[in-house]
Amino acid sequence: MAEATSPATADNMLATLLKTDAVPMPVLHKRYGPLLELVRVLIGVVPNCDSYLEIWPPAFRTYNILVPNFLNLPFSIFGIGGAPKDIVGLGMYVSSRAAECPYCSAHTCSFALRRGAAPEKVAQALVGGEQFSPQELAAIAVARSLARVPCELTNEERDELEQHFSSKQTEWVVLGIVMMGFLNKFMDAISVELETSTVAETTAMMGVNWSPGKSGADLPEDMSIAEAPDSDSLWTKLSVIRYAPTALRLDGQWQKGVPDSWPAVGEFMTTLCGHDFPVLSRMKNKRGIRAVASALRENLNTETTVVGLGTKVLAGVVFATVVKDEPLVAEQRLLGAHLGLTDDQLNQAAQFALDPTTELADTDEKQYTLIMLARAASPSPAEITSDVVNACREGEVSSAAIIELVTWLSVLQMLHRLTSYFPADDHRRAIDKI
Repeated sequence: MAEATSPATADNMLATLLKTDAVPMPVLHKRYGPLLELVRVLIGVVPNCDSYLEIWPPAFRTYNILVPNFLNLPFSIFGIGGAPKDIVGLGMYVSSRAAECPYCSAHTCSFALRRGAAPEKVAQALVGGEQFSPQELAAIAVARSLARVPCELTNEERDELEQHFSSKQTEWVVLGIVMMGFLNKFMDAISVELETSTVAETTAMMGVNWSPGKSGADLPEDMSIAEAPDSDSLWTKLSVIRYAPTALRLDGQWQKGVPDSWPAVGEFMTTLCGHDFPVLSRMKNKRGIRAVASALRENLNTETTVVGLGTKVLAGVVFATVVKDEPLVAEQRLLGAHLGLTDDQLNQAAQFALDPTTELADTDEKQYTLIMLARAASPSPAEITSDVVNACREGEVSSAAIIELVTWLSVLQMLHRLTSYFPADDHRRAIDKI
């Protein structure tokens, strides 16, 4: 599996436009110190993406809601609940490689190794072999297929995974892969710069087919190779105990008032945005249900949006059309109808996804530029070119607007994986409403 190797230039990376507005690490530490230190314990660094996400604070909250709740953190570190953490890590890594996100590939490689995945298995995870257990092979297959855009998951792969794990464990494995949909889209579209230490400790595991691509723009040419990280130690667990209370307190604040079970969560979403998101009825995991609803609340808030919810829905139609997810298209249309968008506007957005020369009536320059950005960011890997970056620069699209839009697409990629695993029966209701 060869990954995208587009050369990094100042003109073809959204990160170039965002650097001056990125929130400095000292400021982040003042706001979220224990949370950042907990992340450092788990993956060895405070990731560069945090500075970009905090440009539009709901993006930072979305990220920090989805990651711990989909990975059952901090409890999974102690083996409490969830699925085997090494297998979850393998699934996250394979999905990142399949999505061709260099940033996430390096980070999930580190995560899997730290959670106890054997280095020789991580190194061979993309090709398989007799050294893998049936459980590992089932998780790898689902991870690879869910991460394709469009999704390629088969019923046979789903059945095989469910044969080897309990229903609760299966959902935890899937949630790790689904969560990476959010991270893969954001990191790849923005071209977040990889940390030298992360690459140094993982590059030998990822093989010659891996390239840092645009995310390697700041890596030194003479970078040395470090030893692979060790699996969780007693020190790791003690450090988690030290920082977890603050993280859990923030999580409670950010998700306050959001239900964690059906039908209450469907009613909550209907009140919020006019649609109940029926995939939530198929999930059993309370942390996962609540996290999805909380992420949607953060991204559909009329008080915090800088681009406007109408623009986001049109961008959502573009994304869902590009990834060929009919139920997701239908859901975006429902959101659009709730916001007062016309059928013509929604149809034009869908056609624009197929043919970017399509005229978009009733859009101003900034809205058109954002929809064009959505079209470029929707494939995996993203197709951010110098023309796209220049259009954002010349159109004076703010850094907050870029982060908000890419975060929304990242939420939708998470939903694309989630609705692809929990298939269409309930989602037909979204289509039938159109």
